[in-house]
Amino acid sequence: MGSMGKALVIVESPTKIKTLKKFLGAKFSFASSMGHIRDLPTKGFGIDIEHDFEPSYVTLPDKKETVKKLQEEAKKADQVFLCPDPDREGEAIAWHIASILPPGTPLKRASFQSITKEAVQQALANPRNIDMDLVNAQQARRLLDRIVGYKISPILTRKVGRGKQGSSAGRVQSVALKLVVDREKEIERFVPVEYWNLSVELQGQKMDRSFFATLHSVGGKRVEKQSVAGKEVFLIPDKKSADSLVEKLQKASYKVGSVEKKEKKRNPVPPFITSTLQQEASRHYGFSVSRTMHIAQELYEGVDMGDEGTEGLITYMRTDSFNIAPEAIQSARRYITEHFGLPYLPDQPRFYASRKSAQEAHEAIRPTNLDRHPDKVRSYLSAEQYKLYLLIWRRFIASQMNPAIYDTVSADILTDQDILLHASGSTLTFNGFLAAYEEKEDQKEEKEEKILPPLEEGLALQKKKVLSEQAFTRPPPRFTEASLVKELERLGIGRPSTYVAIMNKIQSRDYTTKEQQALKPTELGKVIAEMLEQNFALIMDVTFTAQMENLLEEVAEHHKDWKELIRNFWADFFPLIEKAEKEAVVPKVTTDIDCPKCGHKLQKVWARSKYFYGCSNYPDCDYTSPIEALDFKKEDYDPNFDWDQTCPSCGAAMTLRHGRFGPFLGCSRYPDCKGIVNIPGKEETGPLPKCPAIGCDGQIQRRKSRFGKPFFSCSNYPDCDVIVNKVEELPTRYQNHPKTPYVKKKTTRRRTKKK
Repeated sequence: MGSMGKALVIVESPTKIKTLKKFLGAKFSFASSMGHIRDLPTKGFGIDIEHDFEPSYVTLPDKKETVKKLQEEAKKADQVFLCPDPDREGEAIAWHIASILPPGTPLKRASFQSITKEAVQQALANPRNIDMDLVNAQQARRLLDRIVGYKISPILTRKVGRGKQGSSAGRVQSVALKLVVDREKEIERFVPVEYWNLSVELQGQKMDRSFFATLHSVGGKRVEKQSVAGKEVFLIPDKKSADSLVEKLQKASYKVGSVEKKEKKRNPVPPFITSTLQQEASRHYGFSVSRTMHIAQELYEGVDMGDEGTEGLITYMRTDSFNIAPEAIQSARRYITEHFGLPYLPDQPRFYASRKSAQEAHEAIRPTNLDRHPDKVRSYLSAEQYKLYLLIWRRFIASQMNPAIYDTVSADILTDQDILLHASGSTLTFNGFLAAYEEKEDQKEEKEEKILPPLEEGLALQKKKVLSEQAFTRPPPRFTEASLVKELERLGIGRPSTYVAIMNKIQSRDYTTKEQQALKPTELGKVIAEMLEQNFALIMDVTFTAQMENLLEEVAEHHKDWKELIRNFWADFFPLIEKAEKEAVVPKVTTDIDCPKCGHKLQKVWARSKYFYGCSNYPDCDYTSPIEALDFKKEDYDPNFDWDQTCPSCGAAMTLRHGRFGPFLGCSRYPDCKGIVNIPGKEETGPLPKCPAIGCDGQIQRRKSRFGKPFFSCSNYPDCDVIVNKVEELPTRYQNHPKTPYVKKKTTRRRTKKK
C-alpha cells in the first residue's frame, strides 16, 4: 500500500475504531455502519414471490444519516476497505455497505480473526473481493426466517393470542421451544421408581483403614435401578427386598476376588468454540448466553490498557472451528515449557477435528497474545471481562498440554451367599492439563476420589457394617440455556451467530420462564408448540431443520443455488399455510372435574393467552371459571386474614380475584375503583402497622410488583408515597415523613453511550 493515497476503513462496530487507530497510520480514516444498514422492511413481507423470491431491501430508518456519512467519506478515499466481522453475517453487512456507496468506489473486503497489530496489517495488505457465496448463504437464511416468521406468526396471534411481545414462530426458535416443551412432558410423565443401594464397609486384618464395596450382582444377575429391556437383572424395589439382602450380608463371609489395576489417561478438551464457551461460562459463572457473547465481543473488539493503548484480547468469538494458528500453538508450547515444565508438554502439538459444517477459515476462541496474562491485565478489565478472559486463557493453554494420568484399581468382593460386591478407586498420579483447567459438567454430583487400600486376590475381609439406603430414579433435568445450546449443536441446528437470538426469543415471547437457570415452558409456550406440531410438522421436524442447515452450508460452499433452495422450501411450506389458515385451532382438553352447575365434565378452553374451565355441555350450560378459582383453598393462606374487609380506597365490598401472581381481593366497583388487597400466605402472617407518614390515616399493606416481588406500601397510594421492601425499614426511612403524593417518574428509552 506504499503509493496508495488516503484509505477508508469501514467497520460495523464503532468500538473497533479506537483499536484500529492504534495499529494504522495517518493514511487511514475510519467510519462505522453501526451494525446493519439495510434489511427487509419491518412493515410488509419484503419478498417478491412472483419474481423468484427477490428480496426488497430498505435502508433502516435510523441509519439514513449513517449512510449519508459513509457516502461522503467514501468520496474522499482512494480505497475503501470493508471490515465487518469475519462471518457470514459480516460478509452480508459488507455487501450491503457496498450497495449504498457511490458507483465506482474502489472496494476491497478485509476481515480480522483477531484485532491485533499483526492481524490487522496483514488483513489490509491482503484484501479480497466480497465472497458472494457467503452473502447468498446469509440471504437465504434471512429469507427463510422471514417466510416462516411472517407467514406463521399472524396465524398464531389470531388462533392463540399474544404473549408479552406478540406470538411468533421461527424456523429455528420453534424447534428450540419444542425441545424445551418435550423435555417438560418427559418430566411430567415421569414416575419415580424406588430402589435401594446396598454397600458393605470392609477391612482386612493388616489394613490401616477400611473401604466400601457396593452390591454388584445377586445370583449372577447384575443389580440395576430398574428393569432393562432384553436384559435379565436383579432389582431391589422396596425395603422388604433390601432387608432380606441386608440379613444375608450381615452373616456373609468376605474375601477379595479378582483385582485389576490400570493406568487411565484423561485427555484435555479442545479450545473454546462459541457453543462450548457459552456452556462453560454458564456452568462456572451462571452467565446467560447473551451475557457471555456481549462480554466476549468486548474482549474481541479491544480493551483500553492505559499507556499500551487498546488491543483485542481474544480471537473472533462466533466460530465453530477448532483450528489454531501455527504461531499460536508454538506460543502456547513455549508458555507451557516455561511455566509448567517439560513433563506437561506433548511431543507434538495437539490438533482437534472440527465438525464437517464448521467454517474452517475461522479459528477457535483463544487469547491473541499469551504475554497478556489475565492477571497482568486484570486492572484494565471489568470483573466479568476478567472471568471470561481467564476461562478462555486457561482452556487454550490446557488444550495443548499432556493428559492427566490416574492409577485405577477395581476389585470383585466374593461372599458365600451367591452375592458379588465391587469396589473401585483411583489416584491422580499426574495432573497434566488439569494444572491449567478442568471442564465442568451439567447436573454432575460431586464425588470424592476414593483410594482403596492394598488388595490381593484371596485376602479375607471382615465386615464392619452394612449400609442400606433408599433412593428414587430422577426425571431428566430441564434444559438450561447452556445445555439447550449443547443439544441444538448436537442435532446440527443453528449456528454460532444464532444461539443468542434463539435464547432471547423463546424467553422474551413469554414462552419460557427461568427457574434457577432452568428453562420451563409456560402454558402459552406449550400451546404454541402444540399448535405448530399439529399444523406445521415440517417446521418442527428436527431432522428437516438440521438438513436445512446443511443445505445453507452447501450454498456457502457454492454447491447449491440459494434461490433454488428457497423455491423448494416454499413448495413444501405454502400448502401448510393455506390449510392452517382454515383449520388450525387450539384443542380443548377434557378433564375429570365435574361441572358444579350441571354435572358434565369440564374442559380446559384456551382464550386470550390462557386456559379457563368451561362446561363440555356448552351451549346448554354456560358455566365458566378461571383455572385458579377451582384450585383455590383459603386454608393455604394467612388464617388471620379478613376475607370480608372493604375496599381501602372507597369502602365498597371486595371480591376474590385471581391474577398473574396469585389471588387477591379487588374492589367490586372496578374499573371505576382499582383498590386491591393482596392475600398473604401462611408465612406472611402478623399484623401490619399504620402508615407512619404525618397526616396520613392509611394502613400499611402487603403488595406484589408486576414481577411478583413482594413489597409494603400505604393503602392511601397514590395519595401517599410510603413504600418499603421490608416492614422493618418503616421507622427509620419514614420517621417524621409528611404525607406526599406519589409521582410516577417519566422513563426514557436507554441509549448506548457513544465512545
